[in-house]
Amino acid sequence: MKILHLADLHIGKKVNNFCMLKEQKYALEQACELIKNNDINIVLIAGDIFDRPVPSIGALELFESFLNELKKINVSIYMVSGNHDSMDRLAYLSNLLSETGVYISKSFDGNVEFYDVENNTRIYLLPYLYPALVKKYHLNENIKNYNDAISAVLNDIVLDKDKFNIIVAHQFVLGKDEMILSQSEQKSVGGIDEITYKVFEKFDYCALGHLHCPQKCGIEKIRYAGSILKYSFSEINQKKNFIVLNIDANKKLDIEFHPIKSLHKMREYKGYISEFLDKSFYKNIDTDDYIHFILLDESVIDAKKKLSLIYPNIMMLEFDNNFTKNLNNDISIKNMNEKSIYEHFCDFYKKQLDSSLDDEKSKIVQKVLNKKDSVCGQ
Repeated sequence: MKILHLADLHIGKKVNNFCMLKEQKYALEQACELIKNNDINIVLIAGDIFDRPVPSIGALELFESFLNELKKINVSIYMVSGNHDSMDRLAYLSNLLSETGVYISKSFDGNVEFYDVENNTRIYLLPYLYPALVKKYHLNENIKNYNDAISAVLNDIVLDKDKFNIIVAHQFVLGKDEMILSQSEQKSVGGIDEITYKVFEKFDYCALGHLHCPQKCGIEKIRYAGSILKYSFSEINQKKNFIVLNIDANKKLDIEFHPIKSLHKMREYKGYISEFLDKSFYKNIDTDDYIHFILLDESVIDAKKKLSLIYPNIMMLEFDNNFTKNLNNDISIKNMNEKSIYEHFCDFYKKQLDSSLDDEKSKIVQKVLNKKDSVCGQ
């Protein structure tokens, strides 16, 4: 039996205000061709199907088209929600869709659903979970972080050792070695959202989503599929692959990697604008690539406009010169000196979670800080 492990589609995502729908369509078409040409039976999608909880119409249409193509090929699909998805919205019509061979993780009720498939294989679907949700069903356990939460959920699962047990999950799982992280995947303070790979060791294969770089997590059978595209310039050197699992009758696992092609590559160039405007520089490169220019010039009028005449897909343009270095230093010192503790916390919160404090959380933070000031006599 052959299984395709996908994750982090992020359908509908914009990268530096560039819509990725055409790129995503191209990647998903490759997935369909891979399935047809390799007699793949099952597709696993390990979360972050969409880039936001309420997807755009274009994103919904593209995913619907992808599912329709998969059904024409006659494969079964098993998917879980990620932290970018809405667990409840993604589960909508899950019962109806299961009759067509599309199985979606449902809203968590304390149990992890599973499905028995051909070749004596069982697939578990674990949606993205956070400690507060798990605590509702494990009142007698001391759950302080994500590792405690996922451990509690998986400890309830008794595996059938005669089957090849696969779990599809979307969490921040870390291995023995340093993991390759992208720009949006920085570790949290205190590692509260980190989960050790050992939690998933009892399964025969763990199909992970969350980290965008394809990589093993601790051991070969625990893997991140990675994203289908490069979604930031921090991923510029990552090689995106489709992961295909071959499982024989004796439960032996073999893993294949198939490279994903992109319509446009991501490039990063650092130097002077005169260099990039010179034909000798651009005559041998694809000027339609998505480009990040870092200019060393002290001053250039209409730099982006001039470069865009040759490079139409400039995603980012920055200056790295004496002015910007001094400006960054001045801003850093000014912020440190002039901002209150509350303002620093708000900046930190936004940087970590990419969202601002709502009114309720803001009141809680201010209350804690006021209490601290009162205790300190300030």
